[in-house]
Amino acid sequence: MLRSIFRLVYARALVGLSAGLALSCVPATGSAAGTAWIAKTDPVRIMPLGDSITAGVGARGTDVGGGGYRGALEGLLDAAGYRYEMIGSRTDYSANVRAPAHEGWPGYVVRSLPSDPGHELLGSVTSKALAADPDVVLLMAGTNDLLRLERGSAGYTERNIAAGMDALLGQIFFEKPNVRVIVAGVVASPDISDCAVERFDGVVSRTCPRTGDPNLETLVEKYRKLGFAIALAPRMDAAVPRDREHFPDGIHPSGGDGYAAVARVWMRAIEAVTAAPVGGNVAVTAH
Repeated sequence: MLRSIFRLVYARALVGLSAGLALSCVPATGSAAGTAWIAKTDPVRIMPLGDSITAGVGARGTDVGGGGYRGALEGLLDAAGYRYEMIGSRTDYSANVRAPAHEGWPGYVVRSLPSDPGHELLGSVTSKALAADPDVVLLMAGTNDLLRLERGSAGYTERNIAAGMDALLGQIFFEKPNVRVIVAGVVASPDISDCAVERFDGVVSRTCPRTGDPNLETLVEKYRKLGFAIALAPRMDAAVPRDREHFPDGIHPSGGDGYAAVARVWMRAIEAVTAAPVGGNVAVTAH
């Protein structure tokens, strides 16, 4: 079922490319894909898309109003002089955030399977989100799928979870071929095995060898080669220490500077696709 859904979306995405739906970008150097997509001086509409970590949920579902990584990222973008608007249909978990809009859906999996069904990002949720016409999507999802893998839910294998992400990316680029997407791996939540996190994110590890299944790194490269504007925010798995101080409930990086650390990874990825100012280089935030 997963494979057949993705084939349909994938085929339609290819049709869109062959019909001449060209990708727009700012000519410059310095990004992971070799092209900069945005300039600080040009307004950009950013859509954070994902699950409860995108929403900014606190430990055990609490709402502290800080917007999670989004609140911290807002401060970094403001300090760096970006002109941007955060867009999305939700504003919850964001009472203290100046730009509260987002598409973070607590509890949602990328793709729901019958053995342990749940609400999913694939399909209508993402379609409605894309209708808001974002320029850049910050996509981080998969934690709830991996939690189902941990509890042994049938069908939630590493291969099928990656296939779900493949289908979601296919849907995004089919419905909005010109959108730019930055994909981040999941954080190293202690309730998920470190090897499952590393293999999903595409991390090369001596202790967790790769299985040959697709992962976020290979998926990003696949869509990049197809001509889509996509980049990876690397090493999100290493952004937040894997301990109970930073993950009080074992899932959300709501302790210490957990969400701020997530924001710094996003900021580096955004800087990497930002056009250098005339006569200068893209500034890299100190960490």
